[in-house]
Amino acid sequence: MQRTCIWFAALAATTLAAFPAAASVMPGDVKTFKDWTVGCDNGLDCQAVALMDSQNDTGDLSIVVTRPAGASAALTIDLPSSTLKSGRYQLRVDEKRVMDALVDSEDQPIKLSGANAVKLLRAMARGSQIRLQTQSDAQIGEASLSGASAAFRYIDAKQGTVGPKYAIVVTSGKPKAGKKPLLPVITARKIAPDNVLPDTAALVALSESSPCAAERFESTQDTAYSLGTDSSGPRALVLLNCGAGAYNFSSGIYTGRRNAKGKWAFEPAKFDFGATGFTDESKFPILVNAGWDAATQTISSFAKGRGLGDCGSSESYVWDGQMFRLTSASFMGECRGSNDWIPTWRADVRLVP
Repeated sequence: MQRTCIWFAALAATTLAAFPAAASVMPGDVKTFKDWTVGCDNGLDCQAVALMDSQNDTGDLSIVVTRPAGASAALTIDLPSSTLKSGRYQLRVDEKRVMDALVDSEDQPIKLSGANAVKLLRAMARGSQIRLQTQSDAQIGEASLSGASAAFRYIDAKQGTVGPKYAIVVTSGKPKAGKKPLLPVITARKIAPDNVLPDTAALVALSESSPCAAERFESTQDTAYSLGTDSSGPRALVLLNCGAGAYNFSSGIYTGRRNAKGKWAFEPAKFDFGATGFTDESKFPILVNAGWDAATQTISSFAKGRGLGDCGSSESYVWDGQMFRLTSASFMGECRGSNDWIPTWRADVRLVP
């Protein structure tokens, strides 16, 4: 039975659109073709994932296809399985034995790359079902190939690859290796955290004046982290409790400054992309299951579409001294058993003294 989390896809679209995006921030799209989901990030690294069938009693087979951009990049296929032991296995497409794969040790995934990966993908593009079996024909798992050809063609089209040497499916025409865009570079001054943080009274005053006040219930906990000191004085990041569900915890994101008299003033944190409030009109930054890493001065968000964690979105942002700037993002809109979310954005971060 196919299950698409339409409500989550709508939530993700809202999350990515409410704050105006910087001109250079445009994460890639994620597309679904029947039983496959595929997407490419802004650097044209692409990934395709087989979706699961909850009505399949013979065991779902997880398949992750990854192809980085560029002529020299190796295409890889991962087939993880918790039931694999060391030994040799068969890969069959529509009952035809395409190749064997070796597992060196227990619980290790089957991993194919280069020519072997291309051979299997081209067979998959022409087939309707792939099976993983032992040498004695005992079935380990299977996956539908409905939509696989379209997903692989999508990768060829996005990367601009043509011809048998470079493309997966589009093997006719003048050979073309495709392009490899440069990644955006974010240069940020490295902060030196200190112990100057807002006191309890300042956080309580902030929580009472915040739109999050209506979402807080029972015992709540707010956290503050140092953003170092600049010419205007000490600065701080505040994650304000803004409601919780069964597996998602929301935080309102603020930055604060302390003046020479020791009084803190707060404002909603600025993001170059995403981090919306509960509505398009609120313009209030909220992250889900947020976490702060002082070493990389990065704040992260991880929103699950359901408890299994097989759909959702994740983002990471680096603090550049003025705002949080998107450094990575991934998305999975189909709640169909895959724990491999599609990367849609990445940037190189350079912290300088």
